[in-house]
Amino acid sequence: MSEDRTPPEQPSFDVPSIEEMASYLPQFKFEKMAACGGMGAVYKAWQDSLARWVAVKILPPKFGEEKAFAERFKSEARAMAKLNHTNIVGVYDFGITPGGHLYLVMEWIEGRSLHHLIHKTNLPVRKATNLAMQLCEALSFAHEHGIIHRDIKPGNIMVNDADHVKVADFGLARPSNETEEDNPMGTPDYAAPEIRGGSVTDHRVDIFAAGVVLYEMLAGRVPEQPRRPITLFAKVSPRWDEIVAKAIHPDPEKRYQDAGEFRAHINVAMKQEAGIVLPDALDAKPQGPMPKKKAPAMSQKQQMMLTFGFVGLVLVALLALIFWPASRKPAALSTSDAGTVVTPEEVREVLQRLEKSDAELTKLMNSFAQDWEASGAAKAPAVAEKLRAAQIAAVKAKFKDRLDAARRAEVVAAELEKLTTAPSLKALQQAAGR
Repeated sequence: MSEDRTPPEQPSFDVPSIEEMASYLPQFKFEKMAACGGMGAVYKAWQDSLARWVAVKILPPKFGEEKAFAERFKSEARAMAKLNHTNIVGVYDFGITPGGHLYLVMEWIEGRSLHHLIHKTNLPVRKATNLAMQLCEALSFAHEHGIIHRDIKPGNIMVNDADHVKVADFGLARPSNETEEDNPMGTPDYAAPEIRGGSVTDHRVDIFAAGVVLYEMLAGRVPEQPRRPITLFAKVSPRWDEIVAKAIHPDPEKRYQDAGEFRAHINVAMKQEAGIVLPDALDAKPQGPMPKKKAPAMSQKQQMMLTFGFVGLVLVALLALIFWPASRKPAALSTSDAGTVVTPEEVREVLQRLEKSDAELTKLMNSFAQDWEASGAAKAPAVAEKLRAAQIAAVKAKFKDRLDAARRAEVVAAELEKLTTAPSLKALQQAAGR
């Protein structure tokens, strides 16, 4: 949670002051009210026991008086606490104050809401699509755990200074296949037709909302009825209109069926926008005379194996530098050594460590498979070749980032040893004469 979240909204209850909150929950040192609205208020507070900043969100007392709602709130709080994902705001605790307010204790996020970025800053296409992919990753994880959000909107999406997404307010989440007839939820501009119509809903309502968010990031406004093309508002490829149209289709059966599929198509379109031609399999048309049939085409599984085999050597070099014991000679696995021999045992050891020790690289490798499927590479050798090149370039870029980070750490550690004062970035800068 952060200070900048949603557009201002008049509170529907008597919002407690900082002093009142301190008397209700003395285990926290309340610094200020960060936001308030019709559905509650959020405070920034210091948790002494764990020495960390937290966000304490309270709901109006009327919800605490409803036994059924209070019980569901407790059930959902426990479910949300299990959503341990890098793109989801963490939930630490919950309860009810002496004043009758149901409350959640959550991770405090320093940053801005996506609503602020869209309407108060210039949001480049590449940044917008990167944020959209992170949103999809958060939703995919939540959906895999049986939780749907039901109120995805820019005000509930936090972005820090490193462009890292944190999805907040899973407090509206409920189990799948529950009707909205008696208790409609969500924000109208982002609500799928089945929510507005009081029908049975599932995780695809989140995909609809994410599609509206993507449109808003690219066009600077929510889609109207009838929806106008994004290309009227931004210099982007018409491909984005196709993706958004599928994501927000009125019929849930004709939308993307999971957030991972949505993410893959965004990723491919982003590469197209950057000049890497990766046409969809259905769009790939043969040009010129048909080539002679030389051999049976490889299956998709075989092509996937070839892809990972090709990327393997680069991964070995990268992962070895990160995880290899110090007793090993780094040069033995250098990508610049043409004569390097990597044994099968070494490859297995490095790859076994990958998933357990480097979630970031694991996610990168898994995204390659999604790109492959979404781009139709299995049926288009030219696309496959360009995709492999893009994949290898991505791994090499990650390799360089790690080396640069390691060098910075080495320099800082060496400078820290020279300090005679309390260590800090300011002290290091002063010692370096800056």
